[in-house]
Amino acid sequence: MPDKLDWLNEHFVLMKHKTVQEAAVNSHYKIPFEQRELAQQNPLAEDYLKKLAESELYPQASEFLAFNIHQRALAWWAYCCVLSIEKELLEVPHKPRDISDIGVRKKPEIPDWAKMPEDKPVDYKSNPDYIKLQNDLSNIRMNTEKLIQQLPPGIWEKHLALRKQVYAEFKKIVGKDPDELMADALEQVDKIKALKEESEAKAPIYKMKKELEEKIEKIRLDTISKIKAAVPVKSPEETKEQTGIAMDAVYACITAPTDENAQACLNAGNACPETPEGLTSLIAFWCYGNLTPQMEQVVKTPPELAPNGMKGLLLKCALAPGGTRKFQERMQLYFDIGREVAFGKNNWSEFMKDRVPPHKKPGLEDFAGYLGKKAADMPTASVNPAAPGSEKPAPAAPIFERFKG
Repeated sequence: MPDKLDWLNEHFVLMKHKTVQEAAVNSHYKIPFEQRELAQQNPLAEDYLKKLAESELYPQASEFLAFNIHQRALAWWAYCCVLSIEKELLEVPHKPRDISDIGVRKKPEIPDWAKMPEDKPVDYKSNPDYIKLQNDLSNIRMNTEKLIQQLPPGIWEKHLALRKQVYAEFKKIVGKDPDELMADALEQVDKIKALKEESEAKAPIYKMKKELEEKIEKIRLDTISKIKAAVPVKSPEETKEQTGIAMDAVYACITAPTDENAQACLNAGNACPETPEGLTSLIAFWCYGNLTPQMEQVVKTPPELAPNGMKGLLLKCALAPGGTRKFQERMQLYFDIGREVAFGKNNWSEFMKDRVPPHKKPGLEDFAGYLGKKAADMPTASVNPAAPGSEKPAPAAPIFERFKG
């Protein structure tokens, strides 16, 4: 649970509404069913938000803050969250999976200790045991020949003749001599092995299995082919170009909210709405307040459009594969970024001095959306003196002026 002292002398000076009910009426914030009692017990917006954060309900806290923060600050908050996930992916990139790999049966990964030893060719001639065995056999052969030579003349010849006669009689009865029977036995072993494999291949159950696997593979390949035809995949180069344009448009619209920059955000966001950068560009456009920039007639943006877009952006960033943080860690970080922005400590004024936007500095050591401990050294915008719990923000500095509408 966050230390409650973190909130000491800290006020959300960039909140639009003092109470939860005002946010519900004016910004169309829908109080979650599970938080209705909490909202009744803490009717002031600051108290309600603090209770959500102290309960580590960061998605709910971020959602309420999105509905109750000034529009321009909301766009900057979204921009900083994208910076954060981009830095994560720069450190630990995600390797996208080819759609063709979907459904492919993979062999289970067996640990090294459980694997069968590989049949490696052995160089017996260089093996000391083999050399010793060959020497022993040679010695036995030589000794046997010496013993045969020591036999009385004609004994060995009688032995060979007798053996030949026995083998001949054996063959008459059995059909083959012992040497031929041994050779046939070895040959029969090889035939039995081959017969087993052949019978398995011809068995109905194995045949059905093979046919089913072939049908499944055909369906898989057809499905992948249809998906690729129906959903064209952007190349990494095209995505990089579009997301870069989107971040340029967001930063330009935040620092200079004009009709031209708002229109650029709309165009850039529509080019890659599936990316965090593209969605941020659309959020910046919705924060502008006018759905028809560069036209005489002003169509006011519904108040819930940008906050709901922010809710989706936080979820998209938190679920992004790769990176160094888990889902809950990211949700807490994104809320902490929003808290800094709402306190008035995290804004774009510092980056306008050198005219280099943060997203143009991709190094890991550069600004990643969150000030953290540095925020303690940043001045907080002043608030009008009032009774505790009823602070109202003083007129904000020009950089925090709301967009049109």
